[in-house]
Amino acid sequence: MPDPMMLELALPAFAALALLACATVVGAPAMRKLITVYEAKHELKHGSAGWLRSIRGWSMVAFWLMTTCFIATIIGDWAANGDLGAAIDRGWLRLRILLEIAMAIMESD
Repeated sequence: MPDPMMLELALPAFAALALLACATVVGAPAMRKLITVYEAKHELKHGSAGWLRSIRGWSMVAFWLMTTCFIATIIGDWAANGDLGAAIDRGWLRLRILLEIAMAIMESD
């Protein structure tokens, strides 16, 4: 039977690894867009139609980063305090702030 102390330490670590794997799978298109924008920034003149089209979609990168950071704060809170329920409750407060930021990003994109 596994030691309860080891299990208590292993659950947040496993959750962090799962977050990293999911963020990698979900973030691949966002990083592809980031690379496209970076390449377009250096190959096309500022103000050209191609350059303007290439910078649309930054919100996808921002949403990916915000989602990953949000889930990471819940995992970090859970690892620090050992109470998943309380970490999720505090996560709701963070989610409200992130949604306001997301709305501002969507308005500018």
